[in-house]
Amino acid sequence: MTDDEAERLERESEDIRLQIAHARAALHNREKQRKEARRQYARDYYAQRREEYLEYQRQYRAELREKDPEAYRRGKRERNQRWRDKHKDEVNARLREKYREHPEKHRERRREFYAEHAEEQRARRREYYARNKEKQNAVHRAWRDREKRRREAGLPARRIHRTSRDERFANRAAADEFFSRAWTKEELAVAMKDVETPAEAWAAWKRDCLKARAAYTLALQKQELARLQKELRRAKPGPKPKPRPTPEQIEEARMNAIARQINERLRHREQPRRPHHLDPAAPHPMLQPNNPMGVRR
Repeated sequence: MTDDEAERLERESEDIRLQIAHARAALHNREKQRKEARRQYARDYYAQRREEYLEYQRQYRAELREKDPEAYRRGKRERNQRWRDKHKDEVNARLREKYREHPEKHRERRREFYAEHAEEQRARRREYYARNKEKQNAVHRAWRDREKRRREAGLPARRIHRTSRDERFANRAAADEFFSRAWTKEELAVAMKDVETPAEAWAAWKRDCLKARAAYTLALQKQELARLQKELRRAKPGPKPKPRPTPEQIEEARMNAIARQINERLRHREQPRRPHHLDPAAPHPMLQPNNPMGVRR
């Protein structure tokens, strides 16, 4: 890629980037104003009718509770579950923090629960296995095949076990210490000697990469600019453009124009008034003798 071509791509990319920035800012401001206007309208509307809304909600909840208490409690549980599903990360983080504060207490409660409901837990596992028998069999077959390939390759068996919180922290610290070790220049020189790339090949590869990256970025910027301009035109306030007429509508308009022309030709019109009618002192034309034939006596 020559210097002129690189400069041209850079200038074009910079111009498009500025246009994209201005278009995004305009869209953001328009959307922000629209949302703020809707929020303000909703706030004003609710402020004017606050007591009315609260009273309506109280009456609605009371009617539901009185009509069917069980359905009311079930709906409340479902609403709470939907909230937990929507804020799953927040709920899980809160539970993890609660568990870390008193881990032994939670472990003891878990053991007590399993001991008290052992038969219920076994029945639940049997029911789940019977309901998902094919899936469980597929999982077991995959595990056996994987272990067989591992043994044939001479690898040790895979064993996953639980670790305590302190052990996990220690392992993480040891891994960070190992992977963040600073290499000396001599070690880096020895390691890079076997995989060293010629300077000419490296420079050509770098030029090709820069050219491909610039062309790809420019194409993406053009697509984004076209999308933003279309969005700005679509969201522009004012009268909406008329839709393109269909062939049936075009034919109907042509026939109406022909009919109007025919009506204009065949319509009966009054005879134009003579100029002397404009004079109020002139005699009426019916009072004047008009005998084009014969001789006057």
